[in-house]
Amino acid sequence: MDELRDTEFFECDCHDKDHLIRAEYSKYIIKYLDGTTSNDRDLNLVFTTRYADYDNVYSKDNRFIQMKDRWVWRIKKAWQILWTGEIKSEGYFSPCRSMADSHINEIENLFGYQTTKDLARWLDTKADEIKADYEKDYANYYKNIPGAVDND
Repeated sequence: MDELRDTEFFECDCHDKDHLIRAEYSKYIIKYLDGTTSNDRDLNLVFTTRYADYDNVYSKDNRFIQMKDRWVWRIKKAWQILWTGEIKSEGYFSPCRSMADSHINEIENLFGYQTTKDLARWLDTKADEIKADYEKDYANYYKNIPGAVDND
């Protein structure tokens, strides 16, 4: 990760590769006709995980019961979306993990260490960028308004 962009994707190094964090740094600077401006800057983290009926499949051996449970789960969630207009996705993002099991005498590699460090570095850099822009806006605010007193 050489250059920090305003939007970065950080992939989960857990068991499923469809888990992502999309980190965004947004700047909204609006210039009005009278020469004034409105500055808004924020950091957004969007977690993308899969929400599926896996829990209804692995616990049963009978294929007909598995198929029935899958359809019941899907119909239930479809009605929930139709009724409320939303669905809550509960998942977890596991950016860094390792596993050592002495019972089966196995050790896995360390997964996600660099991804986690890159995300932390990106957040640290962008937070400093927002702070610097805020301090500049703060100074300009009191400089451009006659009679305004800086109480800091």
